[in-house]
Amino acid sequence: MKGSTHRTQIYLTRDQYTFLCNQAEKRGASIAGIVRELIDEKIPKEKDYENNPLFTVGKDGFRMGRRKGSLNHDEYLYRGKR
Repeated sequence: MKGSTHRTQIYLTRDQYTFLCNQAEKRGASIAGIVRELIDEKIPKEKDYENNPLFTVGKDGFRMGRRKGSLNHDEYLYRGKR
């Protein structure tokens, strides 16, 4: 395990507990190990952001058809200066 660990306690439904027990038996692991694996799968990784188009907007520079849009946005949005 990485870094320091923290002990915690959770309440599970019967179905959740049965699922964890079955997974632990199949994998030869502890229930705690299975829970940690499932959580680790959900934690975003750095690589998840590398090729995501949402996070690459503006890196190459682009134009929206207006000059000085950040300076004149009121004029463009409201059709007149404020």
